[in-house]
Amino acid sequence: MKNLKILLIGQPNVGKSSLLNALVGPRVIVSNYPGTTVEVIQAEKIFDDTKVNFKDTPGIYSISDRSEEEKVTENVLFEEKLDGVIVIADATSLERSLYMTLQILEARIPTVLVLNFVEDAKKRGIEIDYKRLERILHIPVILINPLTKKGINELINTILKIERISRGDFVVKYDDHIEKAVNKISTQIKGSLPKRFVALRILEEDKDFYKYLKSEKIIRDSKEDLKEHPKVAEDISITRYGTASFIAEKVTRIIPLKKEKGKIQEIIDNALLHKIWGPLTTGLSFLVIFGTLLYLGNFTQKILMNLTESLLSSLGIAKYSLITMILAQGLTGLAAGVSVALPYVFLFYLFLNLLEDVGLLSRFIVNTEKFFKKIGLPGNSFIPLILGLGCTAPAVRATRILPSKKEQFHAASLFAFVPCSSRIAIIIGIVGFYGGIKLALFVFATSLIAGLIWALGIKRLIHINNEPLLLELPPYRKPLIKNVLVKSWIRMKDFVFIVIPLLVLGGIAIGILDILELTNIIVKPFSPITTWLKLPVVTIIPLVFGFLQKDLTGAMLLSVLGSKISLALTPLQIYTFGVASTIGIPCIIALGILIKEFGYKKALLLTGASIAYGLLFAGLSWRIFSTFYH
Repeated sequence: MKNLKILLIGQPNVGKSSLLNALVGPRVIVSNYPGTTVEVIQAEKIFDDTKVNFKDTPGIYSISDRSEEEKVTENVLFEEKLDGVIVIADATSLERSLYMTLQILEARIPTVLVLNFVEDAKKRGIEIDYKRLERILHIPVILINPLTKKGINELINTILKIERISRGDFVVKYDDHIEKAVNKISTQIKGSLPKRFVALRILEEDKDFYKYLKSEKIIRDSKEDLKEHPKVAEDISITRYGTASFIAEKVTRIIPLKKEKGKIQEIIDNALLHKIWGPLTTGLSFLVIFGTLLYLGNFTQKILMNLTESLLSSLGIAKYSLITMILAQGLTGLAAGVSVALPYVFLFYLFLNLLEDVGLLSRFIVNTEKFFKKIGLPGNSFIPLILGLGCTAPAVRATRILPSKKEQFHAASLFAFVPCSSRIAIIIGIVGFYGGIKLALFVFATSLIAGLIWALGIKRLIHINNEPLLLELPPYRKPLIKNVLVKSWIRMKDFVFIVIPLLVLGGIAIGILDILELTNIIVKPFSPITTWLKLPVVTIIPLVFGFLQKDLTGAMLLSVLGSKISLALTPLQIYTFGVASTIGIPCIIALGILIKEFGYKKALLLTGASIAYGLLFAGLSWRIFSTFYH
């Protein structure tokens, strides 16, 4: 059987995940590229007698070494043995995609260019002569729509014949002085990579390619001959951009649009990005989303809890032996995880991916950015903060987009107050389900107030110059439900395969401790904390388990108090527990990422301070509300 390794490459929001899903379905593996925190998606599928391994790196705008994502893409392209590359281009902005395409063609890698969002381009009055583009670049150009599967079969047939695609027939012509320097450096290059491409990368000061030189002295000699180009790297980029622009202009035809059709998106953006209505709309949208999440989550939780309780009672195994009692506790942990956390985690990712695919998420980020600037956060920190609504661990890694460690640490400190999907599950699945919607909203409000106080305090300690937020606003698009479901599953499958087994083990551990009558002995040293929080001492168990993995909190609370939490705790205690378990760096996984990013000292200091602050705030909140609550 023949094996092919194909790389998918493209800009952010260009539809790479949709294309991969159309090619292979949801059978993907998400992993970090070795030595980095950049996620790489891989998938395999057999077409006829050929096994094709697809590898998809994050969206980038060019091949360089400026960001972690670009470095990883560069490594995959030139350090791994590839059979070809599929460049996914946005037909509504062809010029930007062509720049990266020209870089890959310079590397003489078999390339297929696919144009996505062709229908969107036509709605904007943009028509691309893709056959002419084929003739200019000397590579296959295919029109696709992953949502309707248009062009997918043609793309698969092209991939299976990718070794027949010509390499490097199109060459970007640079200034004579640059060409002379390229030829001079090429004579001193070793290795199997195309000498012209390596020479260009060296002139663009990509140090990863210096290892291909026999002697680095040639760099100084060549630059001495480039007095007309004191910034040769910029001049190479300008020429490449000019070539991409020229080609895009040659193959693009602008069709006049009916006035009302061309301005629909503009009208929506005028409302969503308005300085007053924009933030108001964003706030109301999040309230609607969380309200819907609360309603659907509670509805789903009731059904699942009834089913799991019926199943456990029908088994009737707890009365037979010690082993079966322990196993029953394990099944209780499993049931609690499935019925409490699973509905909210999945629903949250469902809403998040839906907003992303429609094109609303980036607009919401722009509106929230205006507010957060006022509390001293850098402009582009809002991207990782929004990611924090999903999971804190990758959000901490995403702070690398900020220019300095000082800014990265400042943004990371706020993750103690940005509720991840697991903490949202606690607020909605425990506080909302057993205490009511108002109580859940009070926990969200308390977390927001605690975060604002923390942020204003940090602002006084750390002065940061606000940077402008540079964020691409994708066009509004009709989402494909199947694609949204697949992406939601990919993002939450770690919960299913890692957290749920931990819930079972946690339930078994609770069962063993109860049988050996060790529970009270273990929790007694923590009684000052629960005394301050005005909670039963046994609730320290779910709080401790929650730091190991936040998804364990709700399930462990059910394990130690039973399913009738509203009888074991007063509404005010449920609220206090919700605040105590949600404010602070959420889990040991997030701590591990913080250590990797900022070192042990800063990570432990931030984690300890945020948890202590959360417990302090929860206890104070109980005392404030208890004066009014009857």
